[in-house]
Amino acid sequence: MLEPSAGTGALVRAIPAGARVVAVELVANLARALGYMTPKVRCGDFLAMNGELGTFDRILMNPPFDHGADIQHIEHARGKLKAGGRLVAICAAGPRQREQFEAIAAEWIDLPVGSFKEQGTNASTAIVVIETSL
Repeated sequence: MLEPSAGTGALVRAIPAGARVVAVELVANLARALGYMTPKVRCGDFLAMNGELGTFDRILMNPPFDHGADIQHIEHARGKLKAGGRLVAICAAGPRQREQFEAIAAEWIDLPVGSFKEQGTNASTAIVVIETSL
């Protein structure tokens, strides 16, 4: 399983015990702290990582949203998904995101307004689920 924008590890902590997780984080201090949650941590820019990460059965992500970065991150992650795989991402629920993903999504779930208020944002968000065929 891949978590390509692991941050403080909120999603990594939610992954069931025993899953083999690769966490990617740009900020070195956060990447070091993730080492306590999973043995496979890569410190660097996910968008610059290509073949060295490999491919994954499952991808769980909450990418950055600034200036449509969530679209770029989700598209990059889709390229790392194995056949029969599943990608679940939190993204902005804006028109660009809907245009890019709603038609190809197995599920598009609009989240309630204020879902991330405690994290300091009132951005409209959704969960997008993308599956690849075998």
